Amino acid sequence: MEDQIDFRRMPVIHPYRQILDKAYSEASDASKTVSAENKLLEIRIKELKRVETAVEIICNYLNNIVEKTPHVNLMPQYYTEIVSLAIDKEQFKKSLGAVRWAAEKSKELSTTYKKKLKGAQARDLGRIRSEYYGRQSSVLHQIRRDFIFLEACRARLKNLPKFKEMKTVVIAGFPNVGKSSLLKTLTGAEPNIQPYPFTTKHVRVGYIEKYVQLVDTPGLLDRSLDKRNDIELQAVLALRHLSDMILFVFDASETCGYKMTEQVSLYKEMKKSFEVPFIVCFNKCDLISGKDLEKYTKKMGTNIYQVSALKNNGFDKLREFLLVDALPSKKKFYQ
Repeated sequence: MEDQIDFRRMPVIHPYRQILDKAYSEASDASKTVSAENKLLEIRIKELKRVETAVEIICNYLNNIVEKTPHVNLMPQYYTEIVSLAIDKEQFKKSLGAVRWAAEKSKELSTTYKKKLKGAQARDLGRIRSEYYGRQSSVLHQIRRDFIFLEACRARLKNLPKFKEMKTVVIAGFPNVGKSSLLKTLTGAEPNIQPYPFTTKHVRVGYIEKYVQLVDTPGLLDRSLDKRNDIELQAVLALRHLSDMILFVFDASETCGYKMTEQVSLYKEMKKSFEVPFIVCFNKCDLISGKDLEKYTKKMGTNIYQVSALKNNGFDKLREFLLVDALPSKKKFYQ
């Protein structure tokens, strides 16, 4: 699965002329190592060596692109949707198919022209090899736009957020409620931060031991659906396929700049949008009286946790719930 979603493995794709120049240059160098007692035989072997070397370099390069490029149809649905937001997925598959065709066509051409070289007169050997070079160049020229497109895709997708196949909790809530601090405190480490390939937003990922993956998506899950642009909206919907649970963070002290009525409204809207279990966490509990906090928490039902990221209070129970509930030997997240 790692290779199927890691676009960093995809090699840089150079312009087709650069590929040809490298192949023909190395083919020329390789031919200089050939020697034979018979002059005609030496010339024939030199020309064969040029063709063999050129096609080897070209086919290796093309096949490397195909082999190291993730196959979008084999990805989890979340990645498939994210890729679809960043690039034209169908054109991506067509361009990759064009590279595969070019590799096969190049191999066919070399087979054909090596046969011609083996049976040709001495005066025709140079012309036949030049003819092969011309036809080989034509093959790569036909897919020059595919090279350009695939390189643009590679540059855009190389930082695609990577997630592990494990229990995943997506953190949601308005800005400044303490989502990032919560993530850092729960995981005990500085979260890994990666950019989305289609927006300026970033995703933060952290782990509780080896069992729970926590994901914070600043700018995506912090306002109502009607205030998001189309790409952000699609990204939010794509998160449906990633999350096993939503950890919604409230700031009842309202020092985040948003009233509890606004926060509750976003919470209710998200519960309608995501068909996964929700767990509620009230942060900054050190900034509000117990009486005021109770009037909010009692409306939220069960599975409510009260913490203070600033003072590192109240996290043991929350971490225990997320960790124990995710163990393979236990039940899945509560229904």
